[in-house]
Amino acid sequence: MPFSDEDSFAERVKSLADDELLQIWEETQQIESLLSTELHTDLSIAPDYEKAIVAELRLRSSRKLRAPQSGDCARNG
Repeated sequence: MPFSDEDSFAERVKSLADDELLQIWEETQQIESLLSTELHTDLSIAPDYEKAIVAELRLRSSRKLRAPQSGDCARNG
C-alpha cells in the first residue's frame, strides 16, 4: 500500500503524478456513468475525490505558469 490509512485523500493526491490523478478521475467518471445508467439516476459517487484532484491539478498548473521558463534568465541577464 503506497499510503497509510491515516492520510486523507487530499494529502494522498499530492504524491501522485498528473497522469495518475487524471486516471483516477477518469475511472471515477466512468464508474459514475455506468451506475447512473444502470440505476436511471444522476449519481455522484466521489465528489470529494474529484474536488481534491481538481484542486491539486489547478495548484500544479498555477505553479508551472509562475515558474520562470528555462532560458529566460539567459535572455534577461
